Amino acid sequence: MKKVRNIFILAVLCVVTAANAQQPLSKEEMNESRRMYYYNFGQWSIGLNGGVSAVWGDFASFSKDKMYLGPIGGLQVIYQATPTIGFSFEGMMGKNRASAVEGNADYYLHTNGFYSPVASDPITNEPFLKYNDLYSDISLIQGRLGLDINLNNLFGGNTDNNFRRMTVVFSPSYYLQYYRPTVYKKSDDARYTSRDLFYQNSNGVGGELALRFRANRIIDFQLKGGGVYGFNQKFDGIAGENENNILAYAQAGILFKLNGKYKKENLIRAATPGKVPYTASRVVEKIIRDTVYIEKVVEKAVPATAQPTETVTVYKGESIVLPEVLPIVGFNRGSSELDVAKYKVELDALVALLKASPETKIDIYGWADHTGGDNVNERITQNRAETLRDYLIEAGISSDRIINVEGKGKDLSLEGEDAYGVKARRAEVQPK
Repeated sequence: MKKVRNIFILAVLCVVTAANAQQPLSKEEMNESRRMYYYNFGQWSIGLNGGVSAVWGDFASFSKDKMYLGPIGGLQVIYQATPTIGFSFEGMMGKNRASAVEGNADYYLHTNGFYSPVASDPITNEPFLKYNDLYSDISLIQGRLGLDINLNNLFGGNTDNNFRRMTVVFSPSYYLQYYRPTVYKKSDDARYTSRDLFYQNSNGVGGELALRFRANRIIDFQLKGGGVYGFNQKFDGIAGENENNILAYAQAGILFKLNGKYKKENLIRAATPGKVPYTASRVVEKIIRDTVYIEKVVEKAVPATAQPTETVTVYKGESIVLPEVLPIVGFNRGSSELDVAKYKVELDALVALLKASPETKIDIYGWADHTGGDNVNERITQNRAETLRDYLIEAGISSDRIINVEGKGKDLSLEGEDAYGVKARRAEVQPK
């Protein structure tokens, strides 16, 4: 019996190697393999950003006598379409203060918000104040739609499992803006302009440059700067001679990558199309077919004098009797996250074999290497076993077949390098 099962496992391993090494992939298989590879990466992120902003118009944040920097913050949603291209949807709120610049400090402002070439009203003789005696408080609500371009991948590509710590993203953007400016006197902070003349919508074009830092599978941090040229020339509450409407901002933020339980990373850190590792889906089918042939040959080789109590692994209609040793999956040190892409062949073979023996009950065990304390290893090996269980259930294996799911801690049967390597950090299925 043991000899039969050993031949079974050797056949599986040989077929996997031969199928990958000897048979070129068709275009359809490459497309399917690429699709399955990218399926293991998340595409959505949500983030919070906060920082400072400045404006330039008739009034500016960097005024003649003082520098004003206002707060700006917002919520950002990112959809990553490919490793190189994504889309950002962002809403921001900010508040700025601005005053006269060197070139217009001595200009006069009418109380209706328009530039005046004279110092007083020709009819009422009401005196006007100079730009330098006034300041503007500007409230802003802004929406941004950006095309995110991963410059690292655009110019250098990326390979599998190369999760860059830093990623540079350039995002040309379109902006929708709503400005609410009010002009005040510097002397007593009393309102100067007579009405809300320039509360209005605007739009603009600009962009952002962001540097994203990978913290882990779920969290990124980012530093970014942006600039907008708007088409509303009265955003600062002044209808003057300046045609500029510029908003600049710098922010720091945190991004939460919505990767769920099984996505290995966000798509922005996946391999670019030309460097995707390809695996043919036909491997699993070939494993089953070749296994049938080998087991039948072994069955015929059993001598007629075998004892009645001995059993031989054979097909029973559509079902097989599982071997004692099935494909296993490994884990990174300290992690219970299942690398579906890396262990695709093993997982596909495991699922196919379990489906080929639908009546067999199984146990699932998790193991740890010889590092870490017992409490930590007990928890992490239990998580590894549960992770494999959840994957198998999601792949179509009935939960009724799974009897025990247990973390075993350290595998004391291993010695030397094996005791500290991926062979020790594993989850495995054992038929009952």
